[in-house]
Amino acid sequence: MFLSPKNGGRLVKVIEPCRLAIALELEFDPEITTYVERPRKLSVDGADLELCFWSRRSDTAESYQIFRRQPKPTVPAVRMEERICTNLLGAAKSAGMPLTIRKPASILANRVANATRLELLPYVQAASGLEGIETLVRAVTSCMEANPISSFYAIERSLCDPFDWRDIRSATCLLIHKGVLSIDLHERLRVSSKVRWKEAAHA
Repeated sequence: MFLSPKNGGRLVKVIEPCRLAIALELEFDPEITTYVERPRKLSVDGADLELCFWSRRSDTAESYQIFRRQPKPTVPAVRMEERICTNLLGAAKSAGMPLTIRKPASILANRVANATRLELLPYVQAASGLEGIETLVRAVTSCMEANPISSFYAIERSLCDPFDWRDIRSATCLLIHKGVLSIDLHERLRVSSKVRWKEAAHA
């Protein structure tokens, strides 16, 4: 469970690490404006299968995701899972619901990014309760406009007077959460991690 800054501090409840990873992907995707866990069920082969997430993008496009565990490594189990997934996609298409099926292997392949998002989250959560957060955000924004490619350490060092480094870290992470700044999520989070201004993101 975690409090979602994207959803106004609403408590997001997920039941296992892979679903938490998907929730954090949605939380830190700046193109996603909102998301809901366990939005509805879809009837497939006489069984009601629970979808994991519904989300809406900034262009108002909506989509769903479902998490499916890896089947046992036997031919019958694999074939049954393939049939279920095919029928799932067919039922979703008939209902006019864009659906993505997520499997553990693809989620675990991004375990570093998942860990990085989890490390960023407490700072973003803390930002919402900081007094003067607007002033902190302006200070970080001005710093990054002057130095489009920087690091957490450099930003905090340049703004350490009069601000507390922890507050500056929270403001920086909030701007990453909003997509104004970016970092390489596939690298472990360090004080030396590169932070990029949006115009320099692809430099």
